[in-house]
Amino acid sequence: AVVSTQSTGSLMLKCWIFLLLLNITSCQSSPPNIIIMLMDDMGWGDIGINGNWAKETPNIDKMAAEGMLFTNFYTANPLCSPSRAALMTGRLPIRNGFYSTNAHARNAYTPQTMVGGIHQYEVLLPELLREADYKSKIIGKWHLGHRRQF
Repeated sequence: AVVSTQSTGSLMLKCWIFLLLLNITSCQSSPPNIIIMLMDDMGWGDIGINGNWAKETPNIDKMAAEGMLFTNFYTANPLCSPSRAALMTGRLPIRNGFYSTNAHARNAYTPQTMVGGIHQYEVLLPELLREADYKSKIIGKWHLGHRRQF
């Protein structure tokens, strides 16, 4: 059987969320709070929990010490918008339709040409969490694409 990349990406994201929630809730009587922080231009050593003594980040450090901290990952794109879209869909930017061409430069600091946006058929992380009775909120900049239809 042929499986579209849309359904494969959604299935993978659903499986990941299911396994994460199953693992966490098996140890607790109620579902945990989930806080995901995606920050542009933050280096690994920019917060106290990772050993930075020059910048004080006591609230982030406390949250990290009391919860689960995932420190080994890569962002899906050097630009913020496609990276956020990848986090929200569980799919690489080239597969979710929102990516940069990198036609003008070799780094993320030179203006890039953005292609597409998140299509309405994509299943987003907050939608999956809602199915598990979670409430979600996005704080900060957010857009789904640079074209009118997005």
